Amino acid sequence: MAHPALTNADMLPLLLTIKHVQGITGLSKARAYELAHSQGFPLVRFGRSMRVPKDAFLHWLHEQAGKESGNGADV
Repeated sequence: MAHPALTNADMLPLLLTIKHVQGITGLSKARAYELAHSQGFPLVRFGRSMRVPKDAFLHWLHEQAGKESGNGADV
């Protein structure tokens, strides 16, 4: 199920799914899962379910944007 287009972060739920991360970043499904498993990514597991706290994700995303070119969110 596709998520509607978001116009601001306030529209996001407190816990994001990988589909949310995929939609926000524009990554493919495979790349979004690869990102979720990367070191430093704010992933929380509930059994087999993976969720990403919205505030932690936005903080992580801003940190990645602030890194020098070439040292960004390489996965």
